Amino acid sequence: MALNGMFVLGWPGAGCVPREHLAPLSSPPPPPQAGLRTPPRPLDLQPPLTAPSLLLVCSSAGAAPAHSSFWQFQRMVKRITGRSAFFSYYGYGCYCGLGGKGTPVDDTDRCCLAHDCCYEKLKALGCQPVLSGYQFHVVNGSVVCRCTLGPGASCLCGLKACECDKRSVYCFRESLPTYEKTFKQAFSSRPQCGRPKVQC
Repeated sequence: MALNGMFVLGWPGAGCVPREHLAPLSSPPPPPQAGLRTPPRPLDLQPPLTAPSLLLVCSSAGAAPAHSSFWQFQRMVKRITGRSAFFSYYGYGCYCGLGGKGTPVDDTDRCCLAHDCCYEKLKALGCQPVLSGYQFHVVNGSVVCRCTLGPGASCLCGLKACECDKRSVYCFRESLPTYEKTFKQAFSSRPQCGRPKVQC
């Protein structure tokens, strides 16, 4: 559910907290009477979370379920390449990370463009690839995809998202010899990439 139109996250691994689990905002309790000490409350008697006590507002990625392709892709990159998806690939070249424009700078960047195109095809089929759920395991260096849900459209979308992610991480692995650290631009606007986006 949403809190004023947004999802909220309480702590790592907790997921988004539904509105009904939040205590209403109220004034603080009155101070204890002079000379009396209030014993500390045990953990299980602590009041429920209030909106101000929450640590983070979820973006669409932060609100993604634990088995969504967003999180699984991060894990898959690490398992297959040995590198962190965020620290090695987010912001790399012209297409790795959010958005993309211009001409890919090298093979790794072309992997990211191909991944974007694969996700675009899934969106055209009515899937939400970033949120589609799947699980995977690795056998002898090969990714094996499987559903998190029973058969149906959401299972199909999850498996297709896994296939996109799998092709991308294999591509990253093959491109490791030509990976160039100077193409990694943390939160840059990618000025060297030019304006037009390459068509899929």
